[in-house]
Amino acid sequence: MNYFDAMKSVLQFDEAVYTDIMTSGKGVRYCMINVLGFGLIHAVFSLYVSGLLWSPGFGFAGILLFMMAGIGVAFLMHAGAALFLWVFTRGAGGGVEFLPVYFNMGIAFIGLWPLAPVLSSIQAGYIGHGLFALLSLTSIYGLLVIFFGVKSASRLSMYRMAAAMTVCIVVVGSMLYLWL
Repeated sequence: MNYFDAMKSVLQFDEAVYTDIMTSGKGVRYCMINVLGFGLIHAVFSLYVSGLLWSPGFGFAGILLFMMAGIGVAFLMHAGAALFLWVFTRGAGGGVEFLPVYFNMGIAFIGLWPLAPVLSSIQAGYIGHGLFALLSLTSIYGLLVIFFGVKSASRLSMYRMAAAMTVCIVVVGSMLYLWL
């Protein structure tokens, strides 16, 4: 199975594709490609909507550093979210090691790619009902793709996975609320 066929199945919520990807030995590669892609998309759109991409004073070095920072943040976000989901899926009865959850979540990061431009626009200060509706839709879709990826790794039932994901979202949301 090539990358594009595999990602098409991932985006269609096919849980069986994760096992196929892992048994073919391409799980690490696909995970890294998808997290890297999210970081690049978010960084490029952040530069674009902020006006820095075409700013003569920013320069190529500034653009490169900004993009590297965006990729680094994407990998940190991925690792942190995978750790939280692993803890909560273990609490819900999932008996799996951390790395399958980590890699499946990274593979499922392709579901977050449509979220990156919307998030960049909101972070740059653009507002509007349509933009927030698009943020809601892309966030829900990305969470659903991640849901099925982590469910495949943790081997939980639909109800247990939904409970684990809900608790994880509430805890992370509470932490973000307290931080902001």
